[in-house]
Amino acid sequence: MNSGPVFPATLQKPPALRRGDRVGLIAPASPLKPSEIEEGVAHLASFGLVPVLGVHAREQTGYLAGSDAQRAADFNAMARDASIRAIVALRGGYGAMRILDALDYDAIRRDPKIVMGYSDITAIVNAVATRSGVIAFHGPVASHGSSYSGAARDYFERTLMSGEAVGTLRVPDAHVMTAGRASGRLAGGNLSLVSSLAGTPYAIPSDGTIFFFEETHEAPYRIDRMLTQLELAGSLRGVRGVLFGQCTECTGDDPTPPASEVIAQRVRTLGVPAIAGAPIGHIPTQWIVPVGATAELDADAGTLTIPEPVTTR
Repeated sequence: MNSGPVFPATLQKPPALRRGDRVGLIAPASPLKPSEIEEGVAHLASFGLVPVLGVHAREQTGYLAGSDAQRAADFNAMARDASIRAIVALRGGYGAMRILDALDYDAIRRDPKIVMGYSDITAIVNAVATRSGVIAFHGPVASHGSSYSGAARDYFERTLMSGEAVGTLRVPDAHVMTAGRASGRLAGGNLSLVSSLAGTPYAIPSDGTIFFFEETHEAPYRIDRMLTQLELAGSLRGVRGVLFGQCTECTGDDPTPPASEVIAQRVRTLGVPAIAGAPIGHIPTQWIVPVGATAELDADAGTLTIPEPVTTR
């Protein structure tokens, strides 16, 4: 079995958001344009929430949104502020891995709050779930191409504001890679981050999990390489089911097979229920996936069911 990080036996659920709640917006990875920050503020305000911008959110140090110390400080300030009820990344990019050792996981454990983002923020949401023992959320960043209208708005309100069970999510045009049913804790995110974290103290848990992943702008051979790395590292050995989202612009030169074919070939070797096509990834409208929550994957029906609330009222 994989000897890497595991989820605590019981995870805390953060309180559901209510109108008037203060939400911290931070840039823990790549820098943003002023217009993107304004967009992120407007997105969260549209729910009746009060966006609070991190002190260093407008910083830029090369390809990073400020120094490691500045980016970690913004997360920690929000984590330690009892008036802040959620921490949402403004964008991904690169840099979250660099600050994992500096984040105050104890503060989140003492005062559970929603932490959300995707792409590079995969590193943070999984670390919060394992280190803080609080369910975190793989979902849209506040800006940088994320939609907060239509179905995306429904996902946000249903998952983060209702305090009710998420229930059954149906994968549109699901492709069954391996039939069957499985249950386990949700873990995963961006495949590049998952594979990069393998072998570190922040490796994504696999034992007893429904492993979900997505990717963008990676050639099929690179997808193959990342999945192979995880397999050789033993990082997929305890997975109970696989949910693949979207691989946006994952193409290569002929005679490269499609990324979907490469993924299916590698995933089928795991011998666990697996489906592809979930709205998870670098797309405007995506599910909000509660990392650390227990879920049921039905590959035959093309559904993911989260039977219990993932927030408290």
